[in-house]
Amino acid sequence: MPWRPDSPIELPNGRLVCGQHRLVVCYICTVDYSFMEEILAEDQDSDDEDVIDEETKIDEMLRLRVGTGRVIPTKFRPQNSKDTPQSLFPPGTTDASPCVCRFIHRNNAKQLLLYTDGACLDNGGEKPRAGYSVVFKPPITPPNDAGYIGFRLENEGPTGEAHPQTSNRAELRAVIAALRFRFWTSEGFNSLVIATDSKYAVNGATTWVRGWLKRDWKTTTGAAVKNRDLWECLLGEIERWDSNGMQVKFWHIPRDWNKDADSHAKHAAAEDTRRCFMDVKGMFV
Repeated sequence: MPWRPDSPIELPNGRLVCGQHRLVVCYICTVDYSFMEEILAEDQDSDDEDVIDEETKIDEMLRLRVGTGRVIPTKFRPQNSKDTPQSLFPPGTTDASPCVCRFIHRNNAKQLLLYTDGACLDNGGEKPRAGYSVVFKPPITPPNDAGYIGFRLENEGPTGEAHPQTSNRAELRAVIAALRFRFWTSEGFNSLVIATDSKYAVNGATTWVRGWLKRDWKTTTGAAVKNRDLWECLLGEIERWDSNGMQVKFWHIPRDWNKDADSHAKHAAAEDTRRCFMDVKGMFV
């Protein structure tokens, strides 16, 4: 078929030019494809808006929120009482890209386990120093791929208000760090088990908080609930994960089953460096 002046060629960038001379405006062929500039500009604006919308969505998703108690987590109870976290959640690899190693339920590839712990040196004394840790996978090549995070407890909580260093605050901070460390559903999980030796964290999150909410954050004696800022932050994370299709459960385990997280938390408590509350996150781990 012979070439016709009205037969344009589309360039890789989407622009049209005349087929014979490769010109947007060709006076030889008497064609003008400059109208494509406006169309492509509109498409670019649309793409930019989509990017901004996606960034806004992610920002909203990751922003700290005050939980309302809409979702209360439950306790994890293994079917076999003899099961330990190590036997029930052995190290395994995900189908995500990139493939990563996690503690995955031996019969449910959609459920993972994280170990958390908090510690405070001189707890209740004159110079308390608290730290917290999360163990999210077995160590592979320490120290570059140690499989855990551990940090000194911040003086300021999620609201920016200063609080004393205590073991209970460290325990709650560890759980919040575990919930915020990764976008776990992107790795293919829909259920997360927090394994901790803290009865305070487990009973508070699954049972006591119901009464606190009914009494407007008062105890049965009428006193203000301690660490309310962290409890509300924790509930906010539970609700965030529920909105993203993932359940969170708490498993109270003996301290002997939580030795790694306990050791890392104590080492973190002894550190001098502290971070901002929002800094704990993991990208490629």
